[in-house]
Order: sequence, then structure tokens, then C-alpha cells
Amino acid sequence: MAKRQELLPVNDPVADSVAVTGYPCEELSRREPWRKNAEFHTTGEFGKLGRGYHQHCGPTAMTNLVCAIRRKRGLAPLEPGEIFQRAAAIGKRRLTYWNIDEKLHMGGTSYLLLRPYVAACLRSCGIDGAKLTWRVQAKPERMEEELERGRLLVLAMTHHRCYGSHLVLALGTVRVAVDGRSKPRLYFLLADGWAARPRYVAADTLRLCGYVAVEA
Repeated sequence: MAKRQELLPVNDPVADSVAVTGYPCEELSRREPWRKNAEFHTTGEFGKLGRGYHQHCGPTAMTNLVCAIRRKRGLAPLEPGEIFQRAAAIGKRRLTYWNIDEKLHMGGTSYLLLRPYVAACLRSCGIDGAKLTWRVQAKPERMEEELERGRLLVLAMTHHRCYGSHLVLALGTVRVAVDGRSKPRLYFLLADGWAARPRYVAADTLRLCGYVAVEA
């Protein structure tokens, strides 16, 4: 088996599957209902706003979530920096997001308060009627089913071998067939807050994760 480059994000699910398994692979299916509405904003865009932000993946994920839903609903676009600052302010006010200097290795977004935080951010940006469900454990089969039903997933990663503790937005799925194996590999399409383009994460790497499913 080929040795996996543990710390690199996945840009190509097929290439990643080849690297992981050491066998020829090909894309089997791709379901990305939110791809045409998705935006891929990053923490780097927002770090110097105001007095500066650190460990702000939570407000960044909220920005990508709001942008996708508003575009799908045909609502007038909001400036991403405005969405981000609204989300950061809501997080600070609700004690959900702490903007503490990165040198202290503290700060970030509370996963325990994630569902009400998502709800407040959506309302603040003119998105009403969204149905939110908190899943304390991210089971890949359930995640795939929810995405196929048209939901978005605000995914809270913990101790992930690439992302560490990090909030991202999951938008779709890709299945990759591995030569000689009956079970395909499953990947989730992400707006990961690190890259201004689509990224992917393998389902079998999501060990200690939860998520909020957003039906909007």
C-alpha cells in the first residue's frame, strides 16, 4: 500500500484514492447539488478585518453557508466581509466564538453551541425558515443521505489528521471505485476555509466529528 501524505488536503479524490490504496481508481459518481451556488471564502480573506481575527474558521464557515443559501434563494448578495463580521459579532455576543491571539493557542468556535449559532447567523443575514438538526456523531452514510436530500452540513472536525479542530461546509459527495475492491471510497466536497476552491475529505478519516444539517 502506498504511504499516505497525512497532512495534505485533498484536491482530487481519485488521485487521493490511488495514493491511499496503491491501486488504479476511477470516479464512480458525483453528487454536488450545491456546487453551482457555492462560494469558497477563506480565513485569509478576513483575518485583517477590523482589529484582526484569529482562529476564525467558524465565522468563515458561516460566510460560505450564508452565501450559498442566499444565492440559491435568489436573494441579493451580501458582501462576504459583512457576513463574516456579522457572524463573528454574533459569536462573541453569544460566547460561541472567541477571538483570542493565536500565540495563546486559545480561541475558536464552540461546537456545543453550534446549532443556535448557525440559526442566529442565518437570521441575521435574512435567511428564515431553515430547519437545523445537530448530529453529535458524523456517520458517513447519514451525511451522504442528508446531502442527497439537498441539505448543507456545517461539519465540526476534532483531531482530524489533516484539519485538526476545524469548521467546514460540506456540499456534496464523490464516490471512487478502487480496482479489485467491491466497496467504493466516499469523499465529501468541502468549502474548507483554507482554499478558495473546492476541497474534499475522505469519509473514513472523520473519526471524531459532528455536524449541523441545514435544510434551506
